[in-house]
Amino acid sequence: MNSSTNSKHRNSGEGSSIDRKTAFLQQLPFFHETALETLRLYAYLASMEKFPAGEPIVVQGEPADRMYLLISGKVGICADHHGRQFHLQLLAPDGVSYFGELALLAEFDWFFSATALTDATVLTITREAFHRVMEKYPEQLPKTVSRIIKLHVELFVDQTHYLLDHLKEEAWRECGSEQ
Repeated sequence: MNSSTNSKHRNSGEGSSIDRKTAFLQQLPFFHETALETLRLYAYLASMEKFPAGEPIVVQGEPADRMYLLISGKVGICADHHGRQFHLQLLAPDGVSYFGELALLAEFDWFFSATALTDATVLTITREAFHRVMEKYPEQLPKTVSRIIKLHVELFVDQTHYLLDHLKEEAWRECGSEQ
């Protein structure tokens, strides 16, 4: 079963009201220029999920179908490469606090895994929900897609800097030199 859609983590109780979700979404750079009416629809369609420490949120190789917005806790982003696990990024509410934004735009398999390092609460927006919002507000599609791509490029740059900062000396070469 795809851990990202595992219903045992759904929590429709405390903290999941549309107003609370809307207030949370308003704080995120991803939604800064989004109209309140649109935010409320995202909030209505979004799901609150809780993951205990140590539990996978997404698993590399499984189908990606939603964006995750971290409300609380810490999440580790890792990738398996040739049988070895590599830590790519630490997500926390006071820094980079989202992943899976490209899953709103296209179908693909996760190219990384995400694991709750502490108890974590996330708000998820599925590709289906995203498409429903864009069907209702089609004039927002170009700007929203542009924002998703821009944020993903920024995330890619952050991850690249992290990896370069942790690169072993023997892996470094001048650009253009022979191997």
